[in-house]
Amino acid sequence: MSAFWIALFIAGTALAGLLVYAGYCLRRLGTPTRGVAIDRSTRPNRALVVIDVQEDFTRNTGRHAYDPAIRDKALAAIGREIAIARSAGNDVIFVRNVFRGWGVVLAMKLVAGGIGTPGREGLRIDRALDVGEDPVFEKSIGDSFSDPGFEAFLADRAIGALTLVGLDACHCVQLTARGALARGYEVEVREACLLTVTPDKWPALKRDIGAAGAQVA
Repeated sequence: MSAFWIALFIAGTALAGLLVYAGYCLRRLGTPTRGVAIDRSTRPNRALVVIDVQEDFTRNTGRHAYDPAIRDKALAAIGREIAIARSAGNDVIFVRNVFRGWGVVLAMKLVAGGIGTPGREGLRIDRALDVGEDPVFEKSIGDSFSDPGFEAFLADRAIGALTLVGLDACHCVQLTARGALARGYEVEVREACLLTVTPDKWPALKRDIGAAGAQVA
């Protein structure tokens, strides 16, 4: 075998390995976290958690884009929920997703044009929402509880009940719901305030998280 073909074989094997690892990294994004169970009797407060409503996702025009009319309706509903939560004296928490690790970043560049990867202006919260002085936490996988700061904030504020809104319903929202339920939080998901690029998958996932204890309003 000539040196050219040997080099080509090695390069092909390396690329295959990279793709396999990138696939593994993407699968890891879809695993809910586990944590220490809370004592809800000591946590009387509720928070609204706004998940991944970032312009890289909401304003994406590629093959993973949301229908603009559906997006704008959901954003308006989220805006109303934010106003209601603030007027009730409840905390509003924003969570941003920034993909980290070379395997994940490579995978996102290969399959989605690099959305959600470091350095992009689209990582900011969508312009339609008023973040104000509310805390913004960053995660790099689906479940918001993967950020220790998020969980610490909930403990500090004696929060035992969460209302979840945002995107994607079939990924980060339902994974955060599962992470919260595993820790003993009361969980409510506002369906009118969700977006998903795979609406056909949502009914089954909604049933699953409902059976696990979440209220889908």
